[in-house]
Amino acid sequence: MKSGFFISTAWNNVKKNYRFFIPQILTGTGLLACLYIVFTLKSDKRIEDIPGGTLMPMFMSIGTFIISLLSVILILYTNSFIMRQRKREYGLYNVLGMEKKHIGRIMLAETAISGGISIVLGILTGLLFYKLCSLLICFLLKSDVVFGVYYISVGTIAFPALFFALIYFIAYIVNRISLAKMKPVELISSRKVGEKEPKVNWLLFVIGILTLAAGYIISVTTKDPTEAIILFFVAIILVMIGTYCLFISGSVFVLKALKKCRKYYYGKNHFISVSGLLYRMKQNAVGLASICILSTGVLCMISSTVSLYSGTQEVLDAYVDDWYIRCGYYDKDGEMKALSFEETTDAVREVADKHGLKISGIKLQKYLDVSYVFDGRTFSTERTRQGIDYSGICTVYFVTADSYFDMTGERLELKENEIAFATVGWIPGVTKTPSDTVVIHGKEYAVKNVLSSFPIDETGVAAISSTFGIVLPDGAEFDRIFQAQKNDYGKNASSITEQVAVKFEDRKKAVAVGKELDADMTDLLFDFAVSIQGNNGMFFNVKSYWEAQESVIGMYGSLLFLGIILGLVCLFAAVLIIYYKQISEGYEDREAYQIMKKVGMSDGEVMASIRSQTLTVFFLPLITAGVHLCFAFPIIVRILHVLLLTSTKTFVICALITYAVFAVIYTVIYSITAKTYYKIVH
Repeated sequence: MKSGFFISTAWNNVKKNYRFFIPQILTGTGLLACLYIVFTLKSDKRIEDIPGGTLMPMFMSIGTFIISLLSVILILYTNSFIMRQRKREYGLYNVLGMEKKHIGRIMLAETAISGGISIVLGILTGLLFYKLCSLLICFLLKSDVVFGVYYISVGTIAFPALFFALIYFIAYIVNRISLAKMKPVELISSRKVGEKEPKVNWLLFVIGILTLAAGYIISVTTKDPTEAIILFFVAIILVMIGTYCLFISGSVFVLKALKKCRKYYYGKNHFISVSGLLYRMKQNAVGLASICILSTGVLCMISSTVSLYSGTQEVLDAYVDDWYIRCGYYDKDGEMKALSFEETTDAVREVADKHGLKISGIKLQKYLDVSYVFDGRTFSTERTRQGIDYSGICTVYFVTADSYFDMTGERLELKENEIAFATVGWIPGVTKTPSDTVVIHGKEYAVKNVLSSFPIDETGVAAISSTFGIVLPDGAEFDRIFQAQKNDYGKNASSITEQVAVKFEDRKKAVAVGKELDADMTDLLFDFAVSIQGNNGMFFNVKSYWEAQESVIGMYGSLLFLGIILGLVCLFAAVLIIYYKQISEGYEDREAYQIMKKVGMSDGEVMASIRSQTLTVFFLPLITAGVHLCFAFPIIVRILHVLLLTSTKTFVICALITYAVFAVIYTVIYSITAKTYYKIVH
C-alpha cells in the first residue's frame, strides 16, 4: 500500500471522529501554549529588569515542570480514551484483511495529524498571547516597563514543540502495543464489554476514610508554619488517596443504597441513571475523583495567590516601617569595619537635600540577633546548633539599655541580672510566652519590664518564627551573650549590626525617588570608604520601604501569575475529563435509552433521566472539592503566614469568591456537556 493511502485514511478518520479528536487537539494546543509562555518567561532576561521581576525565572521554572508533568498525563489520558472508543473500528480493518502493521501506520498518521496540528496551533497561540502575558506581568508587578518587541528564540520554540512531539510519539507506542495484544474479535467486541455490578470494597472504604482523615488532621493540627510547607504535600497525597478510594468504594455504597430505596430507584427519572452508573462505577469513580482533585487544585491555587496579591498593602503595613536603613562596611587589616555614624548621617543629609526630602528622625541601631529554641524560660542553642530540629525556633534581638534609650528616648533602669522583654512577633503553639525569669546561656535574668514595642523589627521575621526583643542592662552583658553565642555557633555565629535608620516626613515622595536616593548614597559612602582605606573589600546593606514593596509585589505578582496559569491548566484537565466522560457514557447509554423510548418513554422523560444522572454525578466533585478546601484552610493559612500574609479574613473572602466563580464555570460546563450527552443518546 502506498503511503498516500494511509495518510488519506487517517485524515478521513480524524474528520469522521471529530468529537474525539477536536478536544484532544484543543487540549494539546492550550497546554503547549501555556508551556511555551511559562518557559519563555523563564528565559526572557528582560523580565528580570522589571522592578520585582528577579523572582519570576524561579517561579516559572516550577511552572514549567508542573505543566510538563500535567501535559504528559492529559495527553496520554485523551489518547487512551480515543483508543478505547475506536478499537472496534480497528478490529473491522483487521477482519477486512488489513494487517496490524498497516493499522499501525494509520495510527501513526492519525497521531502525526492531530499532534502536528496541536503543536503548530500551540506555538502560534503561545506567540500570540505571550505579549499579553508580559503586559499582565508588568501590571501585576506595578511596573511601567512595556516590552516593545516580542521575545522570540529558537530554544523557547523548540523545547515545547519537541517535548510535545515526544509525548505524542509515546502515545503512539502505547497504542501500538495495545493493538498488538488484541485479537480481531476482542477489538470488535471491546465496546460491548461491560462491567459486573460491583461490590462495596470495604477494605478500600476503610483505607479511604483513614487516609482522608489523616490528611485532614495534618491540615487542622499543624501549627508551625515552617513544618506546614512540608506537611502540606504529605496532606495532599493522603487526601488524593482518600478521595480516589472513597469515590470508588463509597459511590458504590451510595448507589446500592439508592437502589434499595424502591420509591427513588423505580422512578422513571432515576432507574436508568442509577443502574447505568452502578454497572460502570469503576471507571466513573476514577474520573469523578480526578475531577474533584483538579477542582480542589484550582480552588487552592487561585484563592491563595489572589489573597496574597490582594493583601500586599496589609503585609507592607504590618511588617515594613518607614525607616530607611543604611550601613556600610570596609576591609581594614582583614577585618570588616562599619562606617561611622557621623559619616553615614552626613551622607544621608546631603542626599536628602539633593532630592528635596525632609528628615523627621535619625537614629543609630546597634543590636545582636541570635536564634534559639525557647520553652518559656530557657533560650537554648542545643537543637539549633546541631541542626537537627528547628521546630519551636525563635529569633531574639539584643540591645543595651543605652542603645534602647538612643533609639526610643525611654530610659530603662536595669540591674545586672535584670532585663526588659518584648514580644515582637509570636506564633501560638510554636514557642511559649516568657515566665518571670529567663535563662540565657546559663545565666538567669529577672524580667523587670515587659515592653509593648521594640525598636528593632526586621521585615518578615515575625511571620516565619516567633521574635522577641531583650534589653540588657549594659555593654558587659551584651558582650557576654555575643561571645557565648559565638562559642556555641562557631562560624555560623551572628555578628553585631550597626546601622543608621532614617525617617523621611513624606514617605510617598521618598518612595518615588528611592532608587536614585540609593544610588547617590552608595556613591557617597563609597567615597568615604575610599578616603579611609582605599578601594578594598567594601559592601553596603540597605533596607527601605520601596525595596520591601518591590520585593513583596514581585513575589506575590509572580505567584499570582503562576497560580492563574496552573489554575487554567487544571481547569483544562477537568473540562476535558468531564467532556470525554459525557461522550463515553452517551455512547454506552444510547442503546438503553433507545430501547426505553421504544417502550414508551418520551423525549422529555429521557431529558429528565439525563438530568438526574448528570446532577447525581457531576456536582459531587464540586461539593467534595469545597469540603477539601475547608479542611485545607488551616494549613494554607499557616503557609500564607510564612509568605507574610497573616490576615485570615483576606483569604476567607478570596476563597469564597473563587469558589463561587468556579461553581458558575462548572455549572456552565455541566450544561454544555449535558447537551452533548443528550444529542448522542437521542
